[in-house]
Amino acid sequence: MTQHNKSDTKETPRAARRKTGTYTIHDVANMAGVSSITVSRYFNSPDKVSAALRERLKEIVDSIGYVPSQVAGGLASGRGRVVCAVMQNIASTTFADLVKGMTDELQSSGLQLLLANAQYSKEQEEQAIRTFVGWHPSALILTRDDHTPASETILRGLNIPIVEAWGFVPQRPFHQVGFPHAEVGAVLAGHFLDQGCQRIQFVLPMASEDFRAKQRADGYASQMRKAGLKPDIQVATHADDFDVGEKWIESFAKAPKRSRPEAVIFSNDNMAAGAILHAPACGVALPRDCLMAGFGDAAISARLTPALTTVRPPRYQIGQHAARAILKLLNAEGENPADLVRDEFESELIVRESSRRR
Repeated sequence: MTQHNKSDTKETPRAARRKTGTYTIHDVANMAGVSSITVSRYFNSPDKVSAALRERLKEIVDSIGYVPSQVAGGLASGRGRVVCAVMQNIASTTFADLVKGMTDELQSSGLQLLLANAQYSKEQEEQAIRTFVGWHPSALILTRDDHTPASETILRGLNIPIVEAWGFVPQRPFHQVGFPHAEVGAVLAGHFLDQGCQRIQFVLPMASEDFRAKQRADGYASQMRKAGLKPDIQVATHADDFDVGEKWIESFAKAPKRSRPEAVIFSNDNMAAGAILHAPACGVALPRDCLMAGFGDAAISARLTPALTTVRPPRYQIGQHAARAILKLLNAEGENPADLVRDEFESELIVRESSRRR
């Protein structure tokens, strides 16, 4: 014990003069007087190391600036200590909440979340998958289920957990955590049909690959046909969602009253917000002249006048459960193959003033 303390006293000060990045896991183990396996466990499964030893190792690691090699770890285990996720639009609140749920769940696992942004492009998603696979990740989280043929081939050849999050498609060969988007479109259409509306319009974004919005539009169209009515789906001509709403309300104000939609469903809340904020300048009184709903329950939605009716998806919970499924699958390694995860969530219709007929 005396030698151990003496060794620590000599090694740690001298370590500060050595070039950062030249230390190995064996150096850290020698300084702490433990095995390299114990140091590896500290990084990969910190909960399996005592609190006192964790504090000791943290002091040493911080003092020398040691960073474990992900490449070396991947070669040793066949997998890196990373979970890779491909988001469709990382700038949106929707996907930010999804990422927070994943991060919070993975925080104490020793796994690091790496992100890529596909911008609703299948090709960009494929490129991200190819790059991530080169890192030998522990698992993949994807936010679409209609991949390119090449992506499908790559994914089916991987021997790691793959979770398709955000949507929910039971027949897929990968784990599913999300909700059926078509059902959301049907619920919104039903909300207006129940109030006697017949001319109900659905506005899609300009981004042609936003297939989740298309799924919601399909659900709306199906509900309209069930009611014996013709669906009216419009595609935006502007990339900015607020601009889409502004241009829509301008066009609405110029249209003859007899041909105007009685209600409109926007693909997201920002579109609807653009319409509501610009309506007074166009001489349109909402909800008297037109009922309105969005999707996403953005922070601005409840603060608009009129407050916006919308659908609130469980964003954080979906991210959390996607990560939780991965941890469960990784911990089951070596046991009998687990059944496919099928976590289906419900979204909540939030009815506010914008969709209430007076």
